[in-house]
Amino acid sequence: MSDYFGAMGTALYSTLSGGTALISELGGTAIYSEQAPDNATLPYVVFNHQGGGLENIVHDNLRNDIWFVRGYAATRAQANRIDGNCQDLLHKKKLTITGYTNFWTVREDDVSLVETPPDEQRVYMAGGFYRIRITGA
Repeated sequence: MSDYFGAMGTALYSTLSGGTALISELGGTAIYSEQAPDNATLPYVVFNHQGGGLENIVHDNLRNDIWFVRGYAATRAQANRIDGNCQDLLHKKKLTITGYTNFWTVREDDVSLVETPPDEQRVYMAGGFYRIRITGA
């Protein structure tokens, strides 16, 4: 198997970091795969693989995966704006993924929550689950 997760991470990062409205809202390219670093300051975006894999119904390595893309911010309004920017960049768009052909990218579910970490500063999250279907490698 080729480096699927590396290729997808690069594709998602490139797509998100290419969004001028998103980068403006974040104040830079605060976009992370898997999780944000411990010292990350709000706001930022995190994306990661949630599930899926090979469909095993054809010989061209058809993949059907779910990726979770979400924004974190100090206010619900900003988290929602970040999420909206991510949706504008991903929903019904084709991703450029090295070694693969993307033919389906759609947002399927919405997620929103607030957390209060030990420092008692609320952190708002808004995001969505994206079904990404590809063939190749």
